[in-house]
Amino acid sequence: MIPACLAGIALTLPTMEREEPSWRFDAFVYYWSASVDGNLTVDGDEIDIDEGDGGDGFSGDPALLGFLGNFEASRGPWTFVLAPIFVNVSTEGDESPGVTADVEIRAQVHEAFVAHDLGGDWQWMAGARYYDLETEIDLSQGGVPIGSPDNDHAWVDPIVGVRWLADLGESWSLRARADIGGFGLGSDFAWNASTQLGYSLASWARLFLGYRALDFDFADGSGSDRVEYDVRLWGPLIGVSFDL
Repeated sequence: MIPACLAGIALTLPTMEREEPSWRFDAFVYYWSASVDGNLTVDGDEIDIDEGDGGDGFSGDPALLGFLGNFEASRGPWTFVLAPIFVNVSTEGDESPGVTADVEIRAQVHEAFVAHDLGGDWQWMAGARYYDLETEIDLSQGGVPIGSPDNDHAWVDPIVGVRWLADLGESWSLRARADIGGFGLGSDFAWNASTQLGYSLASWARLFLGYRALDFDFADGSGSDRVEYDVRLWGPLIGVSFDL
């Protein structure tokens, strides 16, 4: 009798179904006041741009201008990220003593990766970074033009890294990320690091201030056909994130 009664009670109870986690979407658009330095080689011409920075902080004339975004879709422990960058990099350099170079790089640097919770506020991430660089250089000596080498080059780097996403209180949050890539499959080596401190403007919008650095070392060809980018971009950023 007792088992039959228990069975009857069980049949009258509502069925408890496990709720599937819902999707969450986040769009982050920002301005990066980046400086640039390093060395590049186009059509065999080696250019030193160590002095070609983009100003100090948010003042001056930044080397990097364009659209930068980060779009995320999260469900449960998984996050899928697409981060497009369309920028123009303008700077100056030297090919040799007495020879100056005005450098213009129209760049697309797009990232796509997946991240998964590690526990706590940590995530691992893995994906790819795509580079497409159109480079134009105007060489001059004593103000007289002496050449205009140019080159278009594209490649893909695999990337792996970690992210840290933490709530610091009712209104504050902190994001940090570090990754490495290339491994000779695209760039010889590349690394990227960023951190952003966020403040909630509303339940669906946050203001972020932060800093980012991106370094890549890519080479291809030889002699007069050699192309090489050993370039570092770094500087503060400001942006707004929207929960969609």
